[in-house]
Amino acid sequence: MKIVVDAMCAEYGGIRTYVEHLLARWHDVHPEDELHVIVPRGLDLPTVGHVRHELRVRRPRMIGRPLAQTVHLKRLAGEVGADAVIATAPTTTVRRPGAPMAVVILDLRHELRPEQFSRKTKLLRRISYGRTYRLADQFLSISQRSLDDLHELHPQLRGVPATVTHLGADHVADWPAADGDGPAITFAHHTNKNPDLVLDGWKVLADRLGSAPDLLVLGVGSGREELTAAIEQRGLGGSVRLAPFLPEDEFQRVLVAARMIVFPSDFEGFGLPVVEGMLLGRPVVIGPERATNEIAGGHAYVMADWKPESLADAVVAAGRQTPEQREAARAHAAEFTWTRTVEQTRAALLAISR
Repeated sequence: MKIVVDAMCAEYGGIRTYVEHLLARWHDVHPEDELHVIVPRGLDLPTVGHVRHELRVRRPRMIGRPLAQTVHLKRLAGEVGADAVIATAPTTTVRRPGAPMAVVILDLRHELRPEQFSRKTKLLRRISYGRTYRLADQFLSISQRSLDDLHELHPQLRGVPATVTHLGADHVADWPAADGDGPAITFAHHTNKNPDLVLDGWKVLADRLGSAPDLLVLGVGSGREELTAAIEQRGLGGSVRLAPFLPEDEFQRVLVAARMIVFPSDFEGFGLPVVEGMLLGRPVVIGPERATNEIAGGHAYVMADWKPESLADAVVAAGRQTPEQREAARAHAAEFTWTRTVEQTRAALLAISR
């Protein structure tokens, strides 16, 4: 197959992780395919084994990026005789690209949690996503939860072919080995990760046990001062630390050494740390949230509700995980491979290709 991949939005975060691993595994399992990947000029995203096309993005980026996508996606699809196009985010060309287009759906948090986004971001997404939805010949959703959200919020799209293509987690096999004697790990890079709830739960643990387990908070970013004050206010300075910015290799070392993954996010499109943690043999705590429960498949420790006491209960239960439970969770997580993601994606493209 000849496929054009629009990776113009894969600059950071979950979408970058998705695109990077998808492209790498695609080259391994289907080297006969010809993938043409468009990226912003200067982006360090690896496109190993594929044809790379760097596009200049004029300022302001909110106008320059969709303009570049609109002009070059159609031109490139025509020049290479593309069988299909993958838009790795619903922010892409505003006109038909000249080949059937599959659109990746990560999540619809901007519609379901609008208070977590700026007015400008919500406006831009409403316009760009709405146009892309009308152009899509296929949807590739990273979870059933995200696909259900799409159909509930936009029922007119139920007639468009759609496939759930879960992400892979087997990239952790390339991470350094560790014995899991480090602190518990949680995340704070978005408000939906609920760092305040985690701290409240840790305070409950400290009151119950006399001292709380060691906890390392990742993804602190600009919230460091506020989180430091929150830690001190709860008297958790002896057990909770805020990590500095970690380059990828150090992030991997920290995660594989974690004693436990505490991930009570109230909104996810997938929840990659859940399957990463289980595949590494670590107990994982999650909240009563649809995507993470879908991905965990009954092998995580689920909070009964969104109260700090319930988080503390789940952490205690996770600390009692048996070897049999750990191996069952690991076996479940092992089903999430990037090879499966590639094969499901390729099958969906074949179904719509010209």
